[in-house]
Amino acid sequence: MKMKRIVFPKRQDSKPDEARNGSGNIQFRFPKVKMPVRQEAGIHASRQNRTKGALPFEKLSGIPYHYIKYALAAFLLIFVILDMVNDPVSSAKIETVAENVVKAAEFQGMEVAEARMVKRFYGLNPKDYEGAVLYAPIDNMDAHEMLLVKLKDSSQKKQVQDAILERLDTQLKSFQGYGAEQTALLNKHVLLERGNFVLYVVGEHASDAQEAFVKSL
Repeated sequence: MKMKRIVFPKRQDSKPDEARNGSGNIQFRFPKVKMPVRQEAGIHASRQNRTKGALPFEKLSGIPYHYIKYALAAFLLIFVILDMVNDPVSSAKIETVAENVVKAAEFQGMEVAEARMVKRFYGLNPKDYEGAVLYAPIDNMDAHEMLLVKLKDSSQKKQVQDAILERLDTQLKSFQGYGAEQTALLNKHVLLERGNFVLYVVGEHASDAQEAFVKSL
């Protein structure tokens, strides 16, 4: 009598997403995540937007030379006009201006010094300028002084100012240690340039002299 072979059904895993390796450990499968792809087209577009307003070098080099020359000439003309408005040239006579300044400064007993004294005190030659008027100290203990120079052109301005500052330094050194009153007057001096005039005043009423100087121009 033949015996029938009993066949048992195979075991079905309850979790199909799980897999076992040879060691019997459970392995999990995670879903794949897609990383965002960098959009090169957007980057190029942003770069183009940044340079959209810039003028290409080819266009700049294509501008005619005479246009650039006219633009620079116009700019220079505007600069000169503004400079003249802020610092106008005066046609006032130097003798009239000097008279008004001396009157406001209340220089009693002082007279106009000779031209050679301008060169002696300041190293300036009056013939190089439109005019130069000097009221020099009466004696070595006097610090009162006034120099008024009318320039021929603006290039002489620095030379005159440097000469005045050197004269001031010499006077301060000469009164150092014993001439307290003279030193105080020198420290309150007025040095002012306006247009084609330069003024230097030492005295108690130097500020009044400055005001008269400005009104005279």
